[in-house]
Order: sequence, then C-alpha cells, then structure tokens
Amino acid sequence: MKKKLILLLSMILMTLLSGCWSRVEVNDIAIVTAIAIDKVEEGKIRMSLQVAIPMALGAAGGGGGSGGGEGEKKTTLLVSEEGETVMDAYRRLQVKLPRRITFAHSRILLIGEKAARSGVSPILDFFSRQRESRMRKWILVTEGDASEILKIKPGLERVSAEVIREEENQPVGLRVNLRDFSDMLLTDGLEPVAPQIRQKPHDVKKKDSESEESSKENMTAAILGAAVFHKDKLVGWMNDKETRGVLWLRDEMKIGVVTINIPEEKGEGKVSAQVLKASTKIIPTLENGRVKIEVDVSADYDIYENASKLDLSDPRLRQSVDVQTATSPIRTREAAVV
Repeated sequence: MKKKLILLLSMILMTLLSGCWSRVEVNDIAIVTAIAIDKVEEGKIRMSLQVAIPMALGAAGGGGGSGGGEGEKKTTLLVSEEGETVMDAYRRLQVKLPRRITFAHSRILLIGEKAARSGVSPILDFFSRQRESRMRKWILVTEGDASEILKIKPGLERVSAEVIREEENQPVGLRVNLRDFSDMLLTDGLEPVAPQIRQKPHDVKKKDSESEESSKENMTAAILGAAVFHKDKLVGWMNDKETRGVLWLRDEMKIGVVTINIPEEKGEGKVSAQVLKASTKIIPTLENGRVKIEVDVSADYDIYENASKLDLSDPRLRQSVDVQTATSPIRTREAAVV
C-alpha cells in the first residue's frame, strides 16, 4: 500500500514538472547567419552581425539579396558595434536589437586582417565559451575589413552567408572550422592555417566606367588562397597554388585538375586531367642527426581535355603523358630537410 501511494504521488508531481517555462519564441530571437570581427582604431573590436529577416526569408516570391534595392526584398540586416572586447561589443549590439541575439544558426566566422594580426585567441575564446555558438562553423580570414564581405549581394542564394557556406562545403579549397583551428593552435609543432576569402567580380570583363553601385552588385565572395598563422597571429598569405600544396600535404585533396604542357617536339599543346583519387604519405627519417621528411603523393586521374596534337588512343603516347604527370609537382617524390 505504501509503495502504491509513493508511486501515485510521484505521478502527480511529474505533472507539475511539465511545461515550457524556459521557452524562447521564434519571434523573440534575432537569428545570426554570419559574424565578422574587425579591429578598429584605439584597439577596439568591431563585431558585425548578419541577421536574418524571417518575414522576408519566408516569403514565397520576391528576389533574394541583402541590399534592399528597388523591387528587391531585404532578407538580412547588417548591424555592427564596437567594444573593448568581443563580449563588450556583443553586449552593445544586444542593446541595439529588439530581439535576443542567437548564434545557434551561424555557420560563418569572418576575421579581418588587423584583428588576425593582433591575435585571434580572444575571438576564439568568446565563441568557444558562448553556449549557443557551434564549433563546426567555418572560420575564414580576409584582407581588409571582414564586414565588407557581408555587404556583398548574393546571387544564387537568398543570404550571402549561405553563399560562403556552400562554397566551403565544396571539396575544392581549404576547409577549416572553429574546432579544427583550435586543435591546430593547441597542438605543439603545428601552426594554424585558415582559408582566405576575397571579393571577386562575377564578370571579369566589367568596364572601368561601371558605377560604384553596379560594381558592388557584380562582386561575389570567393575562397582563394589561405592565411598562415604563427601561434594565434596572422603572419602571411598563400596564393591558390601554394594552398593546393597544403591540401596535398594534409591529404585533403578531393577534386583537382592537372594541366600538362606537351613539348613542341612531341606535338605541343596542353592536356588536362581531373583527379579522381589522391593519397599522401609523410615518412620522416633520421640521417646523420638530421630529420628528413619524405612526402609521397599519388593520384588517379581521368584525361578530360586534349588540346594537343597527341593521339591519346595510342598506348605509347598515353604512357608519355603519364610520365610527364609523374614528374610534375603534384606527383614528385622529394625529401625536404627540416
């Protein structure tokens, strides 16, 4: 009888625990889609947030874009504020917004050059402690101010942050999220790298007489090259070719194109092949008290384009192309002295 009474009381008490006492309604939150951190005068931090406008995003019709031009629905709001620290700037931003800021849906973290050169540890510290922030968000570095990237009008997507996220999801360039960058920063002997994002024109033939507003509409965000860090400070940049080398060394080359220059005596021209599968092995050895690192890189590829006079139906000529590919920088086996 006593056990039944305890069970009955427990069931009654359980009904008192139900409910949504800690609920937050969707119309009470400001959904951040991307974050940009810059360093400004007097050493202050400027945080810029790209905030989604739910009513515009949920509309069935209307064009995408965040510029809010005539006949174009504004899908995002760009707000920024300065502070002594990242947290200070965040709290000042909250004062300006009628809704509570939430980082749960943010997938992009952009860091400007000045902020990166002064050290990214305070930035990583804030976003690793902020309970709504995800460690899987992509981290990218840009020359100049990071907030300028968020002003680019999207083309195929409704929000410019989605353009950057989709580009990062493509296995073409360097991809580093907040967790990866933090691991590199905390690992002895491993210096962090992060992809570099730039503004590039959609049409490379745009005229010099093009108006400034039209020029902005012609720009897009492109992930080209990489930022190199020493500890937590930016020390330099790598171009697109050097970044591809990093991808090979990290065994992260998924998609690539190899173009071979055919000598004049063999028919001249170019042959392009697409990488199907690649693998990298790093073999350290000790010789006479010196460490040597041998990097063995191999790849399987398909020949897609033959702009030379070679008849690739001839097995002997295909072998000649294979030999040239094997002696190219992508397939070379060399020992680097450290």
